[in-house]
Amino acid sequence: MKNEVIKGIGIAAVAVLLVGCDEIKFNGLMSINAPITFAQKTNEGVANITVNPGQFSAKATIGRSGNKNQIKLQIANAEKPTTVVLSFDKNINIGENFNIPAVALSQNFDLAGTMATKVEKGEEQWGRESCTYQEPQTVCRSVEKSDEETGDALMEAIGEEFDKFDHNAYSSYQAQPNTPVCHTIWVSRPGWMDVRYYYETTLRDIDANFVQVGTALANYKGHSSQTEKVITYQGHCGW
Repeated sequence: MKNEVIKGIGIAAVAVLLVGCDEIKFNGLMSINAPITFAQKTNEGVANITVNPGQFSAKATIGRSGNKNQIKLQIANAEKPTTVVLSFDKNINIGENFNIPAVALSQNFDLAGTMATKVEKGEEQWGRESCTYQEPQTVCRSVEKSDEETGDALMEAIGEEFDKFDHNAYSSYQAQPNTPVCHTIWVSRPGWMDVRYYYETTLRDIDANFVQVGTALANYKGHSSQTEKVITYQGHCGW
């Protein structure tokens, strides 16, 4: 089967739902029409960072920090990019159309725009992957003459079966030198398994406006591509 063949293309109006450490990373362009000021929390309080007009390469990362969703912007307006973070309630998601008001962002501008999402599903194929399986192994050791050590070794060897023995008879047992006592342990072994899988690529295009009293202070256009391997079948792991 050809890995390059794309057999399924879907367009989805899906909100960005973030769990744990999931992040969506965009590369794009930040077009700033008028000086825009970002309020940023610091250990000393709130600091204002202003970026002047211009067009700059910019990266955007949509993720989660604690109980907040956040957008991290890295604007290449100088030798060292300007980094700002916009935080908002975890229940506010960025979907096909979004409008996050200034009060929710703790900024002096709204964030409004669109995000188009397209999912491409590759052709299903077979392969082999490394895996780990458990294998039983018998381990033996010799028992010395000491009655105490002999008793401990026998208890380890027979485990729960000890309760079924005649304790008086057991206490009078005399071990022979170097009597082997064996038990089973489980050992991890490297192996291989057959798998059936396909690759799924999610493409996103975001177009966001930073709006203040009806005026667009800035615009960000970015593209994201994320590919994951989806396994639909796993065979037995062995050598």
